[in-house]
Order: sequence, then structure tokens, then C-alpha cells
Amino acid sequence: MVLLFHNATEERLERLSRDVQAINDEARQSSYEMSVVRKPSGSGYEWEVTVYGRKVTVKSEDILKIQRKRLDLSIKDIFKEIVAWKLKALSTLQS
Repeated sequence: MVLLFHNATEERLERLSRDVQAINDEARQSSYEMSVVRKPSGSGYEWEVTVYGRKVTVKSEDILKIQRKRLDLSIKDIFKEIVAWKLKALSTLQS
């Protein structure tokens, strides 16, 4: 039973990772600067996202937590929303 849960979690994280890579590809096609670096983190992944020279970190746990509450949003939308929130928080802190 534990092995099935572990495999399902791993598969979910890999799908999440592919979605994030698709966002990165979309950014390149839309001509805005964004780079994403994936790193293992705890029981999931962590992405270091650089948008226009500003760096934020997004954790898979954050995405999955929001996904459980906001069924109407896609992974791409959730990821973009988290990045936007963190960039806005950075702007507020630097003001």
C-alpha cells in the first residue's frame, strides 16, 4: 500500500514538473524573461524561478495545497499565481 502511494505521489510530482516546464517554454515563446531550476525538496520539488532578474522559490507542496482548495484552477494558473504573489511581496519589501 505504501509503495502504491509513493508511486502515485512521484507520478503527480513528475506531472507537476512537466507543467512547470511548459510554463517556462510558454514564457520563452511570449518573449518574457523567465528561467526555472528544479531541485528536490523534502517530499517534493522546489523551483527557483527568475522573472526579469527577480528570484522567487515555489514549492510543490504549496501548489498541491492550493490545488486541493481551488479545483477550478489549472496547475499552470496556480504556479503563475504563486509566482505573482511572491514577486509582489518582493516589490513591497523593497519599497
